[in-house]
Amino acid sequence: MERFRNPRNRVWAGIRFFGLILLGSAIFSLGFDLFLEPNRINTGGLTGVAQLLTSLLHWGSIGLISAILNVPLFLLGYRKLGGKFFFGSLLGMLAVSLFLELFSHIPAPETETLLGALYGGLMTGVGLGLVFLSGASTGGSDIVTRLLKKRFRGLGLGKLTLAVDLTVVTLTGIVFRDVNKALYSAVTLYVSS
Repeated sequence: MERFRNPRNRVWAGIRFFGLILLGSAIFSLGFDLFLEPNRINTGGLTGVAQLLTSLLHWGSIGLISAILNVPLFLLGYRKLGGKFFFGSLLGMLAVSLFLELFSHIPAPETETLLGALYGGLMTGVGLGLVFLSGASTGGSDIVTRLLKKRFRGLGLGKLTLAVDLTVVTLTGIVFRDVNKALYSAVTLYVSS
């Protein structure tokens, strides 16, 4: 308890908290923009839903639509998720949306689809892991699953997350009219996890 009263320790804890969120968000977004989006592979979650919507609507960008979709979830989750998780996740969501926009201008390397799925999954998984290590999330389906967990206490958080992500991955095959995209997305989801 004494170590948290020291102002220097609080400053370092704050730097670590924000640093992990920003670094993790950047790595996630870079992996998505360089390897997943060019190959039309989905990572699940709300970023994946945004990818599908931009493809269906031919409007907006993944970062913008992801941010728009997150607004009602954050309004729902504000009271129920706790202040630190809420504000950290808000920062994570905004950072991912911004980095997705920025990194979309970087020319993506041409990769085989399987390599894109593997490296995209690795980078998005490492990025999300760093954000989760801070005690926050990137918003989206993480908030949905935490809210569902409060309602369905018998189900594990991992199972709820997997159910949401598998639904998005299945929709990937339907939207892109290519079962291979859904299967590669499942590989990405596995590697990311």
